[in-house]
Amino acid sequence: MIKTLLLVAVLTFSFTQSSFAQRETVNQSAEWFAITSNIKMNKRLSLMAEGQFRFVNNLEPMQFQARTGLDIAITKQLSFMPGYVYSWNPIYGKQPAAFANNEHRIFQQVNFTHRIGRFYFGHRGRLEQRFIEVHANVNGEVVSEGYTLYLNRIRYRIQLQVPLNKKELVPGAFYASFYNEFFMDFGSNVVYTDPDQNRFFAGAGYKVDKNVSFQLGFFEQRLIKLSGTKQENNIGFQAQLIYNIDLSKKDN
Repeated sequence: MIKTLLLVAVLTFSFTQSSFAQRETVNQSAEWFAITSNIKMNKRLSLMAEGQFRFVNNLEPMQFQARTGLDIAITKQLSFMPGYVYSWNPIYGKQPAAFANNEHRIFQQVNFTHRIGRFYFGHRGRLEQRFIEVHANVNGEVVSEGYTLYLNRIRYRIQLQVPLNKKELVPGAFYASFYNEFFMDFGSNVVYTDPDQNRFFAGAGYKVDKNVSFQLGFFEQRLIKLSGTKQENNIGFQAQLIYNIDLSKKDN
C-alpha cells in the first residue's frame, strides 16, 4: 500500500512539473456522464458495456465513446479484461482541432481490489493500442486518410470508496468516492513522452441494491495535447450510473 501511494505521489509530481512547461493553456468547464454495465454470464466471465458522454463549456460536445470488454475473473480480487473502444471526437473547445479525428482502440486491462477496514481500494492498469483517424485538406476538400496514426498508451488508476452510513458497501449505503488516473503515450509516433493526462474525481455515491449504484462529484482533467505545446484544464463534474445484470445460473 505504501509503494502504491509513493507511485501516485511520484506521478503527480511528474505531471505537475510538466505542467510548468511553457505551453498555451486554457481553462474550460467539464460535464461528463457515463453509463456502465457488467453482464455476469457465470462466476468467471462478465461482459462489460459502457457509454461515455463528455461535454465542455456548458454541454458543448467533446467526446462520445462506446466501450466493451470481456472481464475474466482470476480470483475474487483479480481480473483481466481485453476490450475495444470506438471514440467519436467532435471539434470542440477553446483549442479546437483542425479536423474531427475519430478513433478505434484496443485495450488490455488488469484490475485488483482489496479492502482495509471500511476502505475499499481498486487498482486498474490499462494498456491501449490506438488507431486515430487522419484527415487532410486536398484542394479545399477535407479528405479522410483512414485510421493511420498509431499510438500506444499506458494508464493507471487508483480508486477509494468509503461507506458513510454503514460499515460495508451494501444496498442502502451512501459512500465517498475518489480516484486519480495517469496517462502516458509512448512509441515512435509520440512527440511528447512525459505523463500527458491526469484525471481526478472526488464525490459521493449511493448503492441502491446489489446491481445498481450511482455517483456524482467534482472532476478535473488536465490534458496535454500530442504536440506538447497546448494544454486543457477541464474542471466541473462527473456523473455515473452503474447498472449490472446477472445472467448466471443460481444455485438451487
